[in-house]
Order: sequence, then structure tokens, then C-alpha cells
Amino acid sequence: MRLRDTTVVCLCAFLGITVLFLPLPVLNGPYEDLREGEVDWTCSTPLLSLAPPDVDIDEVRDAVADARATELASGQRYVPPESRHPLCGSLARTQVVLALLALAGAFWRGRRWWRSTAGTRAEKRFKRLHESVNNPQGGPRIFR
Repeated sequence: MRLRDTTVVCLCAFLGITVLFLPLPVLNGPYEDLREGEVDWTCSTPLLSLAPPDVDIDEVRDAVADARATELASGQRYVPPESRHPLCGSLARTQVVLALLALAGAFWRGRRWWRSTAGTRAEKRFKRLHESVNNPQGGPRIFR
């Protein structure tokens, strides 16, 4: 399958922008001694969280213990505490690098396409110029 250069440019640009501004919600598994579902892990936008402050796992464990105690004391459903995942910083940096690579690929393919079609665009302009010189009574043409 052969894709046109413009299609590759659009795909790379879309991928780069998406990865740059959307956090990946893949951090829902267990982490250290915290089981899956005990904490609602979150990450912020990768572009804004390249160097987030460290997460204190002991505070997260205390919050989970408090939520479990509240569940047992009141009989209500367990409501997991929210916390930023400790690996969000490294994931954000990885996402930014991938986004920059995708955007560089889009720029490279776009420039390649622009240079390969320069002759066609010049011929089209030349043809329009000669049409206007050869047919001065026709007036301006809106759609060419």
C-alpha cells in the first residue's frame, strides 16, 4: 500500500499533536504493594508535566488505609483516593519525544511533497498567466 505524501503528513501531524496534548490512561495496574483498583491514578497533560513533583507513596498508602477504614466503619462502597502516578514524569517525557519525532516526520514529508510538486505549481501559474494574456476580453475567471 502506498500512501500519498499529504496523507502521511496529516497522519504524522495528527499523531504528534494527539500525543503531545493527551495523557495516556494506561497506568491502572498495580504499583508496588498497591493493588489494581485501590487508587485512581491520574496524569496531567504531557506538555505541562515534564518535571512533576515526586509522589509520596506512603501518603497514598495512608489514604488507601483511611478509605478502607471508612468503608468498614460506615458500610459504604469503597471510594478509591486519587493520586498522580509516580511514573507520570517519565511517561510525559517519552510522549513529548515521540510527538517531536512525529512532527519532525510530518515536516520532512511535507517539505518533500512541496519540493516534488513545485514544477506542477509553476506550470499551472504559467498557464494562468498566458490564459489571461491571450483572452483579455473574457474578464476575470473566479474558478480555474
